[in-house]
Amino acid sequence: MPDLRRAAGEKSIRRKRKGGSHAGIGVHLVLILGCLLLLAGCGGDESQAPVTPSQSPETTAPADTPESTPTENIEVGEGQAEATMDTPFKLNTDQPVPPNFEEAYGRRARIVVQFYKLDEDSLSYPQGLSVDRKVNKSIERLSSRYPTIEFFSYGIADPGPIGEEDESLQPGEYGTLPAQLGVGITPFVAMLAPSGDEYVVTNLFEGYVPRPVLSQALFDLAAVQVEDNTSDVNVTLDQVQTTDEGGGIEFFSVQNRGVEPVNLQGFTLKVLDPETAQVTPGAPGVTINSDIKVEKGQSVSIGRVPDIVDDEGKRVAGTFEGGTSLDLAPGDQIALLDSGGAVASTISI
Repeated sequence: MPDLRRAAGEKSIRRKRKGGSHAGIGVHLVLILGCLLLLAGCGGDESQAPVTPSQSPETTAPADTPESTPTENIEVGEGQAEATMDTPFKLNTDQPVPPNFEEAYGRRARIVVQFYKLDEDSLSYPQGLSVDRKVNKSIERLSSRYPTIEFFSYGIADPGPIGEEDESLQPGEYGTLPAQLGVGITPFVAMLAPSGDEYVVTNLFEGYVPRPVLSQALFDLAAVQVEDNTSDVNVTLDQVQTTDEGGGIEFFSVQNRGVEPVNLQGFTLKVLDPETAQVTPGAPGVTINSDIKVEKGQSVSIGRVPDIVDDEGKRVAGTFEGGTSLDLAPGDQIALLDSGGAVASTISI
């Protein structure tokens, strides 16, 4: 009998322990469920936080990183972060500088200038050229969103003639501009805006910069109030072909870099003053008299007569008036003005 009681007692104890285990599991399940509900409620509130209106849309996206280049190994300059203070800048035009940059500076336009390196040089450039390509690609894509900002890009290996008399810079050559801006490593991006009687550098970046950071800086630059004569139509003057005699214009090509179609009727080409690099009243030029609609990304040519064929073998899309005897010479600058007379693009002959 004692053995039976002991056996029964042990069985009773085992059942009691088993029942206690069920109760403990139930309590744990209730606690876990409560925590999950609490976390879900917190997450819902955070996901609905509004975006600050003063932010560029891209700044809310994850920062992109260069392909095959870990961010922890990227060499960056001290200017990678947005500048906390504007730095004064004055262009020395007594030294060789790009004519189109000088024109935009004289017009007091908002300016973005970048220097990049695309040549292979692994020994002296350990961070890799993908960094330059990445930033250059970001600037190219973002530039189409800001037609009121003048963008200039230069390969760091192409300075052009410096210190040579009677030698003018060709398109793509930068002269002493990087020295005046204090370019260190590439990629180098400087953003400038007129302020009072001078210019200031609002942002300066050296080394890799994520696209959302560039986007926010451009957004801020475009918001700077300036009194300039820059068109809000995003077209570029790609080529001006002169006549064989008389220094006139045979045809010129225009590309639409914006997001909306552009009608070029009423646009004009004007020769810039060689002393001031600005459009002066009564300056000689031509006027587009054809109804020419240019779609996004499309490039068209306009000729002095309808049967002219451009360098790509395409017949011109329309014609212009005037321009037969402009006495154009190598080095002259020409500006494309929109129908309201604002400068849309410039080019050197």
